Amino acid sequence: MGKDLHLGRSAWPSSGGEMGARVRAFDWEKTPLGPIASWPQSLKTTIDLMMASQLAMNLIWGPERILIYNEVHRAFMGTMHPRAFGRPGREVWGEVWEAAEAAIHRRVFAGETVTLEDHPWTLLRNDGPEEAFFTSYFTPIRDETGAVVANLATAFETTNAIKEKAARDQAERALRKSEASLREVLEGIGEAFYALDQDQRFLYASRKALEIWDKKPDDLMGVPFLSAFPNAVGALDYEAQRRALETGTAQHFESASPLIGHWFEVDIYPASTGVSVAFRDIDRRKQAETLLLASEARLKAAVELIGLSPYSGDPRTGALDWDARLKAMWGLPADTTVDAPMTVAAIHRDDQARVAAAWEASLDPDSDGVFVAEYRVQGIEDGIERWVSTHAQNFFEGRQPVGFIGAIREITEEKHAEARLRDSEARLKAAVDLARLGRYAWNPQTNELQWDDTLRAMWGLAAGTPVDYEVWRAGVHPDDLARVEAAVQRCVDPRGDGVYDIEYRVIGNTDGVERWIATRGRTNFENGAPVAFFGIALEVTERKRIEERLERRIEDRRRELEEANRQLRSQMEKRKFAETEVQQLQRLDAIGQITSGVAHDFNNLLTVVLTNARLLARTMERPDDREGVELIRIAADRGRKLIAQLLAFSRKQQLAPLEVDLNRKIAGIGDLLGATLGGTVQLKTIFAPDLWPALVDPNQIEMIVLNLAINARDAMQPGDTLTIETFNTVIESESFRPEEPLPGDYVVLAVKDTGTGIPDDVLLHVFEPFYTTKEPGKGSGLGLAQVFGFAKQSGGGVRIETRLGQGTAVKVFLPRAGVDNADHHADTVDASKPLQTTKRFRVLVADDEKAVLRSMVRMLDVLGYATVSAESGGEALRMLASNQEIDLVLADLAMPEMSGGELAKAIRAMRPTLPVILITGYGDRTVLNELNDLRIILKPFTEDELVNAISAALE
Repeated sequence: MGKDLHLGRSAWPSSGGEMGARVRAFDWEKTPLGPIASWPQSLKTTIDLMMASQLAMNLIWGPERILIYNEVHRAFMGTMHPRAFGRPGREVWGEVWEAAEAAIHRRVFAGETVTLEDHPWTLLRNDGPEEAFFTSYFTPIRDETGAVVANLATAFETTNAIKEKAARDQAERALRKSEASLREVLEGIGEAFYALDQDQRFLYASRKALEIWDKKPDDLMGVPFLSAFPNAVGALDYEAQRRALETGTAQHFESASPLIGHWFEVDIYPASTGVSVAFRDIDRRKQAETLLLASEARLKAAVELIGLSPYSGDPRTGALDWDARLKAMWGLPADTTVDAPMTVAAIHRDDQARVAAAWEASLDPDSDGVFVAEYRVQGIEDGIERWVSTHAQNFFEGRQPVGFIGAIREITEEKHAEARLRDSEARLKAAVDLARLGRYAWNPQTNELQWDDTLRAMWGLAAGTPVDYEVWRAGVHPDDLARVEAAVQRCVDPRGDGVYDIEYRVIGNTDGVERWIATRGRTNFENGAPVAFFGIALEVTERKRIEERLERRIEDRRRELEEANRQLRSQMEKRKFAETEVQQLQRLDAIGQITSGVAHDFNNLLTVVLTNARLLARTMERPDDREGVELIRIAADRGRKLIAQLLAFSRKQQLAPLEVDLNRKIAGIGDLLGATLGGTVQLKTIFAPDLWPALVDPNQIEMIVLNLAINARDAMQPGDTLTIETFNTVIESESFRPEEPLPGDYVVLAVKDTGTGIPDDVLLHVFEPFYTTKEPGKGSGLGLAQVFGFAKQSGGGVRIETRLGQGTAVKVFLPRAGVDNADHHADTVDASKPLQTTKRFRVLVADDEKAVLRSMVRMLDVLGYATVSAESGGEALRMLASNQEIDLVLADLAMPEMSGGELAKAIRAMRPTLPVILITGYGDRTVLNELNDLRIILKPFTEDELVNAISAALE
């Protein structure tokens, strides 16, 4: 009994233990029940019953629902006791009581007996809330007049019984599920299975076994094994079954079964009921083992190819097994013996703590044992810093790590690329800020908006002003709002491309100024739902004002345009002919390939003809003779020009790069493009307004655009769209394909179609000369090869982006003018300088072609130079060794035994200050560039060109 209890003024009730003492000691006068002496007999009788009962009882008395409970029920009260005793239920249980009042007490006080079987209750006992189950009986108590005055609750705790029943039910369900799963597994596994009793009678045979034996279940169940298979006597299978039954030991073997005539792997397991036998076909496995060995060899080769280095070790001893490649990452020779302390010490000090924490976490037996990290190592012997990526798996016995395996790959270049990407993004942000582009992001799910201050200024908002979807919508001009919202709906429709591209007006929130905004963005989708949108905006008010002024002039120019259209229609037939000519451009590339190889010989012949024709013209006196010589010179000069024109179609041509405005150049051939497309394909151009000038040969641009337009047209259906776009770009990463551009600044010409796209197997060959997928006579296969040759020779490259059924984009990257695009040209002098000089210079001429040699000597003699001739490089060197008065050497580039370039190097070593001019009939730009700073003139040449070259060399 608690020390706070005393007998009080009443000795009733005389029983009940502690709770009886509490009834006697409680100050009932302060409660609605009043002193015990005034209690009705029905209340006293009920309390006597409670105190004497061995059942848990709780009395709820009167309209105030006063709580009185016995000794057994006290344990159910938990931390509510003794505060709950003698107090109204609402004060004790709060909201819980209100629920009980509605569900139980009102019914009982209305005279109904309520029973709750196995009802869950949450009790505060055992130091916290605990779910318990009770079967409770709620009985109305009546006073002397028969009125219900109380609710007597009698409770039996059934928690243990409920939990035991639940456990039994769960165990029975698990057993049934296990039996079903076992049977399902036995029927579903890919191997045959059967069971025999102690007398080798069949107890079970799986579906797979029955299929192999071609038996039915009724043929085997309860039948002795030898009765079903009489030929099994003496067979390895039968003898193994018998040994398993006799010795109780498992049997495993492989055999060619006489029952089936096939190789099987057999496992026999003895059991108390008999034996269980599993057998599986291993013919394919035998073949697979051979294939596996080959596969493992290929896997090892693949691992080495992608740079993975496997390793293993024991965390208990620190022992490591590393291959030579992995040791090289740590800057160690292949024969070095490594251990854990050595390898850990090489980890960069800034990464050691992070790596150690990840390793310790992987050794936790409660974890998955996986170790993943990226970190730097400092080469132990070579001192080189490298980035590596590692992935390992620890293995445990009990709770102790006993080993690990993993692989490491060097990612130094990837990390450097990430750093370059971050730098590129920073430059991009600076460029966006410089262009005064506003940036924004929108969440289509929540309508949340994020704007930068540049965009806020376009809406007439102060920097940092909060924005939301309604702020944006309120700023859109009312006449444009429907169009803008329709564009928004299109860009979030997963059936579209997600692109948002529109121009509209906004009215400043605070300044009321009307502005035109051009905005473009793209929606990102996940599982067919729009999840994010990013875009940029540019104020184009001034451009729109210019456009409006231009529109006002349209009416004035309408008549002029009608006349122009009439003229255009009259030229359509001519353009059709031009289209046919354009389609032949690719075929002409073959001519360029042939002429490139024979250009030298033709140029030598033309040099002899032109040189001697010009010399003859000086000596002829009769007009008829001079006319004949002039006709020879004119014909030879036309031949020279023809060679130059044919070389223009070869990838080895000599280009004449100039600064070119691609926008203007493409716009200038718009009519030709329209005629080429034939009116069945829509032509769209997108020109970058701030396009850099390109450093290219302008004569080749038209051919490239037309080639690409024709290819695109042939891949499209009537009504499709061909887009020609120009823009600037900066390539920072190294190219992985030969046709792609190297890092640098480029002007890009992109030709995009909405045609069929290019399959992967075709894409591999598109740049190969003469490769074509068109019908015979429809294409030469030289178009893209010619584009590739021009772009690479110009110092750029080509990329193709294609998707089947959606179209193809061919992007030609051309070098930006003004950037370091070194191009070696022969020095030139002012043509106005006199052909003669006051000093008679001595020139050594070297050429293996006697006719060319003699012709050049004659020309030099006429021009006033003293000459010495040599028919080879070796002879020229001997003359130089014996004649120090030679002022200049004029040598052919292509000579046997010693070329002109080799001769020039030898002369530079012998007499460094002696100028050398090389003469060549080759048009190959690659060959010319290899000569670096040597002076070069091309055959055939004029007297002025020769004198200019000599004068420049002698300055």
